Amino acid sequence: MKKFVNLLRREQGLTLIELIAAITIFAMVSGLIYAVMMFGMRSFNQVTTENKLRDEGDLLMSAVINEMYTFGAETVTASAYEVNSNQEIISSSIKLQRDGTGGAWETISIKDEKLSIVRSDDTNADSMTSVTSRLTPGSSIVLQCGNTGSCSSGLIHINLNLLKTYGGKDYTLTLESTFGF
Repeated sequence: MKKFVNLLRREQGLTLIELIAAITIFAMVSGLIYAVMMFGMRSFNQVTTENKLRDEGDLLMSAVINEMYTFGAETVTASAYEVNSNQEIISSSIKLQRDGTGGAWETISIKDEKLSIVRSDDTNADSMTSVTSRLTPGSSIVLQCGNTGSCSSGLIHINLNLLKTYGGKDYTLTLESTFGF
């Protein structure tokens, strides 16, 4: 034991080979730690962004369903939808109406990368929700029923394609829902 202690007290320093070996090991370990930390940060940001997209999609979907059932429409009418050159729907809407043709109405539409709900007593388009992602072409709200005009019962198909850009990378999420009225 005394021999080992005497070696440490000599204070001669490190040889060049010992120094190169120590620097090499340090560089490998620090490079590995950096890579693991960066992978963790990227994964965290990706999961956070995907969770935000999912939350915003759920918020938009529940806003539409909530409006449908709280408004209590007697008839629902589909309006014509617009398509782009790739045959993707870029604008679509449905009109909810109660108390006959002269009664209160609401229009739920997807246009200009956002969802809006307009009421007969308030002509300003109101998104009813504040989301940071945007709706891409292909997002639609489509009425399916036996009639070509107004329907008192049928199915509503909602397709939301959400896009969020974070850190120069685009994240997308597609939500589809069908419900009856």
